[in-house]
Amino acid sequence: MPSIPAFLLRQASVGFGLSTIFVAAILLADPAGLSGLLLRAAEHPLPLVLLWGFFGMTFSAVQVGAAVMLSATDAPQGGRRVPVLVPVPVRVQRRR
Repeated sequence: MPSIPAFLLRQASVGFGLSTIFVAAILLADPAGLSGLLLRAAEHPLPLVLLWGFFGMTFSAVQVGAAVMLSATDAPQGGRRVPVLVPVPVRVQRRR
């Protein structure tokens, strides 16, 4: 598998794993009776699956963004030089 899809799938699986832990923590903590509401819903698995899915997409997007930002390197890629910003001194003259 090419490196980019493998990278995205790996980060998405981490995000959905975090989502699973987060939804389990919500169910165990039962804030404002939310656990009872989710488990006694008429369409029992649907609200829980939607909550897990949307949290999974959110955590996956954050995980991909963080992984992309943390993977940046200053090393040249493929023999090309990376441009570097250099401050330029400017002479300032006082006007009267």
